[in-house]
Amino acid sequence: MRPILSTMALAILGIILMLLMVRPTASVWMICVGYIAYMIGFSMAYPNTMTAGMSVISPRMQPDGNAMFSTFQQLAGAVGTTVMSICLGVAQSGHSLEKDKTAFETATQHGGRAGMTVLLVVLVCAFLANVRAFAGRRTR
Repeated sequence: MRPILSTMALAILGIILMLLMVRPTASVWMICVGYIAYMIGFSMAYPNTMTAGMSVISPRMQPDGNAMFSTFQQLAGAVGTTVMSICLGVAQSGHSLEKDKTAFETATQHGGRAGMTVLLVVLVCAFLANVRAFAGRRTR
């Protein structure tokens, strides 16, 4: 339980750092710190979550469970890419790089912030779902 929740908290911290850093004065290194924290948290939380999920199914069903985890991971990646593209596209609509570079850059920052906010909401929901799931395990 602790490794999953603590690494998810690290991923949430990374997203919050990136949200705070998305501004014109942010350096690449400041954004990298948030990204590294997010990726370390995510990379450590996912395998632990998969192990916890696989531990509750019978050994006979584990190949199917593994296939489901892989399928949903690919689906989540595709949906995440789509959501971020939509956030950026909607924010950039009506702005042209050729006409006004500054307005286009600002719109891109707003779109990136919107995408990161969606990711933060999803991560917080997943964190709370894990808290609830593990609280149920303690009482059993």
